[in-house]
Amino acid sequence: MKTIIKLVVAALIVHATWRTGNVYLRYYQFKDNVHQAAQFSDRRPESELRERVMSLAEQYQIPLDPEALRVRRQDNHTIVDANYTERIEILPRYFYPWDFKVNVDTFTYVAK
Repeated sequence: MKTIIKLVVAALIVHATWRTGNVYLRYYQFKDNVHQAAQFSDRRPESELRERVMSLAEQYQIPLDPEALRVRRQDNHTIVDANYTERIEILPRYFYPWDFKVNVDTFTYVAK
């Protein structure tokens, strides 16, 4: 009986780790691609960068509300802020809301 309990606890830990790890992997991939998009956006308008970030969110299955995305640009300095909440299944049928913040502050690469 003790062995079964240990196996169940181990399975629950593996389950939570797998679910959380997948969500964090998507978050870091999304954040890295947003950083690249901001850095190499040249002189494109803010609206185009905004559309690119939203398409990246869709690609990585990030539940990003367009109203929670802020893009600011001053000369060659670009700032992208985004906040979203993802529900992570910690235990089977038990979801925990986890807040994620993406803050990219970069200087735009200007091609000559």
